Amino acid sequence: MKKWLFPLIVILVLSIGAVFWFLYATKSPTAEPPEPTKPLATNVSKHIEKYYLTDEHLIIDYEQADNPHYLAESIGLYMQYLLKVDDSSRFDQMYHSLLDHFVVTTNEGTFLKWEAQKTTTTNALIDDTRIAAALLTASSQFDYPPYQELAEKINKADHTFLLSQNTPLDFYDFQMKKQADTLHLSYYAVPEMKLLGYSDRNFVPLKKAKAHPFFKEIYQNGQYTESDPKEVNMIDQMLIAIAYLEVNGKPEPHFDLFLQAELDEQGKIFGRYDRTTQKAIDQMESTAVYAFLVQYFQKTNNVKHGKIAQGLLQKMDTSNPETTHFFDYINKELVLTPK
Repeated sequence: MKKWLFPLIVILVLSIGAVFWFLYATKSPTAEPPEPTKPLATNVSKHIEKYYLTDEHLIIDYEQADNPHYLAESIGLYMQYLLKVDDSSRFDQMYHSLLDHFVVTTNEGTFLKWEAQKTTTTNALIDDTRIAAALLTASSQFDYPPYQELAEKINKADHTFLLSQNTPLDFYDFQMKKQADTLHLSYYAVPEMKLLGYSDRNFVPLKKAKAHPFFKEIYQNGQYTESDPKEVNMIDQMLIAIAYLEVNGKPEPHFDLFLQAELDEQGKIFGRYDRTTQKAIDQMESTAVYAFLVQYFQKTNNVKHGKIAQGLLQKMDTSNPETTHFFDYINKELVLTPK
């Protein structure tokens, strides 16, 4: 063998070994799962596993949907529920679902796709903060450092790409490397964002928001605009109202008065209202709206209207997974399941 060939072979072997080591080190974590806990006994997870959870551990929006969607939002909300009932095994299952279907790593950082589709190239502020905060909490609650590691990666990318002049943004396209130029105020998850290190200046658009009696939903270029000039979606309105309350320490007075008056006069809160006349567009009610309404009155210490909202929520039938969106189902259970 020629003398110059031996060093070349050695270099080649070492290079191949380095490649295999890198692939091994960067593949999905194979660490032992966290210690099993004894979760609070409910039928919720059994219901989800029977009707909403696929064999790939994705959560479908409706059972037997013709055009199914598998959302990071659903994973995050279920994670919050599993933390509430102290279920480490199912939480770890959702963690691996994230790794398998939602986590994307580029040379810029680690991102979460908002939907488990091959063509999805964007994240979403609300999903990222909800999931990162759940992972961070679970790392301590279940004594499992890998959760914190993923949370920190997601949070680092968000602080880099989902902030512009201290204002949070709706999403970042990690393929096009382009930020959104809008912020939907309903994307604020205030306790989660504070846990993840967002500062007071990041909440300025929410602090300065006003309602007459409805909120303008979008903040863009220093201005507030409506997502629809004619009607309001009360899911968005309730999410903004709760976030406003959490940031300012008090409810927005005009919206708060509207909610109380509507409950006193109609006995219900409907899903959609005319922005100008402030009258319900139809008689449809929303489970999620009532779930948020219960939380809202708990935070405002309004016992009278809180009891009304609780009764309305309990009456909402979420037993049929073919007609009940997972978002409605899990938000109801998040409110009604005791700690």
